[in-house]
Amino acid sequence: MPPIYPQLFSGASARSGFSIAVSELRAGQFIRIGITALAQEKRFGGVLRPQSDALVLRLSSEPKDNHILQVILAELDEPNALPLAGGIKGSISLKLTPWRQIATGKRPAKELPVVGGQASKSVLLKLPEWARPELIKIGQGKSIMEG
Repeated sequence: MPPIYPQLFSGASARSGFSIAVSELRAGQFIRIGITALAQEKRFGGVLRPQSDALVLRLSSEPKDNHILQVILAELDEPNALPLAGGIKGSISLKLTPWRQIATGKRPAKELPVVGGQASKSVLLKLPEWARPELIKIGQGKSIMEG
């Protein structure tokens, strides 16, 4: 019989350290993505520096992966790179224009589960239903005659 190695009990549940929320200002709604310092260290190899680091966010309207948000570590001068805002205890956040129609009002922060990624480079997060890009329907987008 193989040996069994008991582990210490931790009362705190494992958290991803990534969150999403909707906030409102007079100018309109925005989506806030938050990342704790611990999640930055675990997923990107260290705490990110807002003065030099940035993130590229990639979404898809394809049915097989419209539930995934890819977060890619980048430098400020890279194409599609979004600047970071520093927060308390080393956390960072991004304020984003909504990429789909969202019901009016605020939504409290919700944890984004990690579903994959590439160590120190990117992380794949599972979006809640309300934050998923709308699927492209047949007849939308490119003509079927286009290659």
